[in-house]
Amino acid sequence: MLELFATYSIVEIISFLVIFAGAIKGFVSFWDWAAARLKQVFKKESQREDDSERIKCLTDQQKKTDEKIEEIMKAIQLLTQSDKDDIKAWITEKHHYFCYEKGQIDDYSLDCIEKRYNHYKDEGGNSFIDDLMDDLRNLKKVSGLRMINIDKKGDSK
Repeated sequence: MLELFATYSIVEIISFLVIFAGAIKGFVSFWDWAAARLKQVFKKESQREDDSERIKCLTDQQKKTDEKIEEIMKAIQLLTQSDKDDIKAWITEKHHYFCYEKGQIDDYSLDCIEKRYNHYKDEGGNSFIDDLMDDLRNLKKVSGLRMINIDKKGDSK
């Protein structure tokens, strides 16, 4: 250390220390900058991985949702078919009752049958029911009270 003072003056030694401190500060600043830059690059890459993971998760959820919708659509189709079959059987029953047993129909019953027939047509029904409806529409029309009185008396005509 005495050699250092013998070779260099105090001003030069202080200058070296200041320069050395500046170099250390520059190195630390560079290190911080490089570390932040690398974190930024890796963060973007990590974010891309996170985004691709989110996209995969959303895709899986969409597939499950699509499968559920498909199940619901099948159930709706089954219910619609079942409803058409029910209406068809009901109209057939009413047709046989009014055409073969009574030979006449009241306006209220015909209106109710017409409404169910329209539901049947809205659901895509298209069979012999059209002919049954024509038969019902062509029956003699009577008032609802007259039908009730006829039923009580046992008179069908």
